[in-house]
Amino acid sequence: MNLKKLILRITAVILVISTLLGLSFSSFAAGGNLSSSVTVQQTDNSVEETEELPIADEIVNVARSKIGYYPSNINEFTTWYYGVETDAYWCSIFVSWCAAQVGAIGTAVPKRASCDTMRQWFINKGEYYPATSDYVPQRGDIVFINTAVDGTDDVHHVEIVTESGFFDANKNPKVKCIGGNTSDINYNGSEYVTEKTRPVNSSRATLVGYAHPSYEDSEGLMGSLYTLADKLNPSFVTYIFSKIISILPKLQIIADIFKVLFTVDAETPTQPVEPAV
Repeated sequence: MNLKKLILRITAVILVISTLLGLSFSSFAAGGNLSSSVTVQQTDNSVEETEELPIADEIVNVARSKIGYYPSNINEFTTWYYGVETDAYWCSIFVSWCAAQVGAIGTAVPKRASCDTMRQWFINKGEYYPATSDYVPQRGDIVFINTAVDGTDDVHHVEIVTESGFFDANKNPKVKCIGGNTSDINYNGSEYVTEKTRPVNSSRATLVGYAHPSYEDSEGLMGSLYTLADKLNPSFVTYIFSKIISILPKLQIIADIFKVLFTVDAETPTQPVEPAV
């Protein structure tokens, strides 16, 4: 092997190692825990203590941490759901995203982009209560809203209840809740994550029902397994597919490098010597 080919192969080895390390670190950076625990830091006489909150409180705190303006329907929530940048209505997606951050996705709250299919999931579990029932919404519940105000129980919007009970219950009952893909506090636009005190009935929207998620099912080993299983759905497959597509060029480079590394030099065939006549 001449010096030129030796240098080429050494360079190829370095490129392979660099590429593999790059892929590994990229995967590590993109990865995350199945759930995250929201904690409250309390300081008393310079002694810091950490108190773990119930999941119903955690999901409310996570939702409140995202209050703000989102100028596009392509945002961190829709990208999380579909695995790629996707323009989509995102009120249900926002609720699912919040549940995922506290490890409750697939156990207490489904991963859904549709308000109606999210409600049906809770109905199937026996955890849905129509607004006409005697149920009093609790902190961490999911509220389903009809924005057409057409007298039906059709669902067009969904939010998370942030405070238990009704406000102004004797006159015009209201529920305090927070949601995404909604208007600001003054009911302008629909590009916000906003916390409002919504009347059960108003000219803008009607609250048609509440879901009381079984957050306790999200705790422990079984909760983690269900959370993992819920990731194995079409949107997760789409996410994996997009990742495979993104690394194909790198895989081709690796294949080309290995081709160079393991190609055996062909020996030049020698011509048979003609016997002397």
